[in-house]
Amino acid sequence: MIPDDGPLDAAKTFGRHAPLMLEIGFGTGNALLRFAQDHPEADCLGIEVYQPGIGSALREIHAQGLRNVRLVETDARTAVASMFAEQALAHVQILFPDPWPKRRHRKRRLIQSDYVALIASKLQGGGELRLATDHAPYAEDMLKVCDAEPLLINHSGAGHFAQTSEDRPKTRFEQRGEALGNRIFELRFRRTG
Repeated sequence: MIPDDGPLDAAKTFGRHAPLMLEIGFGTGNALLRFAQDHPEADCLGIEVYQPGIGSALREIHAQGLRNVRLVETDARTAVASMFAEQALAHVQILFPDPWPKRRHRKRRLIQSDYVALIASKLQGGGELRLATDHAPYAEDMLKVCDAEPLLINHSGAGHFAQTSEDRPKTRFEQRGEALGNRIFELRFRRTG
């Protein structure tokens, strides 16, 4: 189990020194495990609160013999602040977070300026933040928030979404959105310096 009482010692946790990738809200782990398979040189950490998803991911980690993945069951809002030192992360991805579509619930959205600033501070220089959603109003908000963060540079230029990449598997939420005819919005940002 990963301690949540201070900065993570990734070298001790994984038994080696390697770039650290974080997926926030990994669901059942499809994208996280694919990233781990495609990037054996990286250590991959997933944060999730959905217990059936954690169980599913653990089964697949065992079945595939993946040694570069660890999971944490905790709330990502507080965990990122306490678990990671400044510039500790090489890559962060948040795929299809809950859009909280009702106006009165928008304060619950994960992608807000203070949280994006926190994530940016935890990224290494040149590190990447990748986001995706099929909810158009949330996508526009994400783009505005991330474009406004001074530590991040939009891969596609300010005000533009990235092309949807084929280098990650589709999440269950993405497949559902596509079945409904929703456009998939992807955002890719790089940490300055």
